[in-house]
This record gives sequence, C-alpha cells and structure tokens, in this order.
Amino acid sequence: MIDGLLSGADQAMVNAFTTGFRVTQVQAAISKVLPDSTGVAAALESAQVVALAILVREQMDPAQFAAIYRPFATVLPGPEYRPPGPIDQQIAGFLRRLPTLKGEVEAEVSAVAKALTERPKAQATSAGPAVAAIGAQTGLDPAANYTAAWKQVITAVSQTARTQAFRAMQDGAEQAAPHDGLGIVGFAGVAAGAIFMRDVVPIEKVLLLYEPFASAFPYETLV
Repeated sequence: MIDGLLSGADQAMVNAFTTGFRVTQVQAAISKVLPDSTGVAAALESAQVVALAILVREQMDPAQFAAIYRPFATVLPGPEYRPPGPIDQQIAGFLRRLPTLKGEVEAEVSAVAKALTERPKAQATSAGPAVAAIGAQTGLDPAANYTAAWKQVITAVSQTARTQAFRAMQDGAEQAAPHDGLGIVGFAGVAAGAIFMRDVVPIEKVLLLYEPFASAFPYETLV
C-alpha cells in the first residue's frame, strides 16, 4: 500500500530512508538499544517502513497509519498518538470488536497468529541435508518469543493471585471471537489475558501477544 503511494512523495526523502547515510544513522541508533545484533536488520526494516509511511501519511487512513506505526508508538509516540485507555476499557473495546472480524481481515489475523506459533521449518536443498529456515538462521524465532511472553504472563498471574479474573477475561474473549474454523479463538484469549496483565508485564510482551489483532484494531485504539 505504501509503495503505491510513494510515487507522489519527495524522492529525495524516500532515498534517504532506503539508501545512504540516513540508513547507516538509523541502524547505528537501533544497535545502541538492541543488545541482540540479530534483531537489528528486522528493526531497521520496520523503521524504514514507518519512515516511508510518515512521508505519505496524509494519503492514508488514520487507522492504517496507526497500525504501521505501532511498533514504535509506545516509545516514540507518533502523530496524533493517543495513550492506551484504562485496562478495563481496553478489554471492553477488544471484546466489542472481536465479533466484527470477517473475511480478509479475519484471515490475516489467523495467518499472523500461525506465524507467531509455528516454529521455522527445515528446508531441503539440492546441496545436501535440510537447513534451518531464514528466521532460525538470523536468530529470530517468533514462536519462541511468543511462547516466552505468554509464560511470563502466566507467571505474573500466579504471583499476583489474579487467576480467577484472568480466566474470566480469557473466556470472554474466546466466546466473543468468531468460531468459524480459522483458529483465532485461543489467540483472542491470549490477547485479552495480556491486556489484563499489562500493568505487571513489559509492554513489548503485551504487544507481541496482541500482534495477531494489531492490523484489525491497533492496540492504542482500544477504548
């Protein structure tokens, strides 16, 4: 979508964030805050996409821009950024929107959810035995990160004695999610549980567990 809009953007600005000194500058900044160098390339790509989205923001729907900018929204609030509402309001907004998931939007939720829980598969090559997928080679394992984040939430639930309320939030989300075979019911429960525990779990973990639904209704819009 952004690519289609860039034809009307300042080409010099486009080039600045895709080649040359600006890219090196952004990469250096990212490297300072990412202790694991294997994540720098992915973060740089995300930063480039966000920079290009800012260039064409006036041509985009606000919700679309919010979804694209979301990886940076909690640390570098973007244009017209609104802080997340209270936890109870966020959960109520999430439950209210879940039944509206249909068609391509719901299919995307399902696809992202599967990508976050399926380990990279080995790929056979003509040169010899199977090799690890690209994600595993770079040290980026979304499934491992997703599972670790969920374990952290479960631990926090136990430590704060919120088990009963936590399960109620999960059940409510699972009942509200579409039961049409696309497999998003359990992920809805996970997302609701993460929101419920956002006051004791690092925000990056909450956002990761909410990720399947981020394009349908950005986290910051749950009010």
